[in-house]
Amino acid sequence: MNTSFICFLIFTVLLVNSTSVQQRNGRSQTPRTPKSISPTTANKRWYTFNAPDNDFVIQFPTKPKRKADTEAPSGTMRNYVLDIASTSLLLSYVDSGLEPTSREGNQLPPEFRQSMLDQARERGWEVLRSELLRKNVYEQETWSPIKAEPNLRLHYIERHIVRYGRQYVLTCSSLIPDQRVSSDLCRRFFDSFRVVREPQPQ
Repeated sequence: MNTSFICFLIFTVLLVNSTSVQQRNGRSQTPRTPKSISPTTANKRWYTFNAPDNDFVIQFPTKPKRKADTEAPSGTMRNYVLDIASTSLLLSYVDSGLEPTSREGNQLPPEFRQSMLDQARERGWEVLRSELLRKNVYEQETWSPIKAEPNLRLHYIERHIVRYGRQYVLTCSSLIPDQRVSSDLCRRFFDSFRVVREPQPQ
């Protein structure tokens, strides 16, 4: 597995983090009443989001909003976000440029976990958990300091999936400093994700 692919995967992570920060900043500039949905909705019926090309499905508590696309080295990253009370759920995905049926396009590099830990350390994040769940699925839980107020932190759980030459990043993050996200809500969001067929090139 070459270094350029690892760099691409890490670059995608940074793009997702940037999207999450922009969401938070935009929200703080325009205060509004949170939706009357709380993490206790984990046991209720959720909205099934079908990908535009019907190549994957995932569930959100309610319909997510399409956010601005971001550009990655291999193409355009799509972003969908839902804020519910004190939690933000973010789905981002981008084609890696690898062949959909290739080995590299369907598993994470062996060095990916260590690269993620190194990246977290460089950015001052506290990693609580770092797991390679399957050969193509990685999950990490962190506390991330807020740049404007370094004494305050936000809680993140992220799941990274590589399938058919595409990288998916599912993020479950707190909107309130020093408050943990609901692990039940995050788990349901993550576990509802399914790739159902080979995606069309973006």
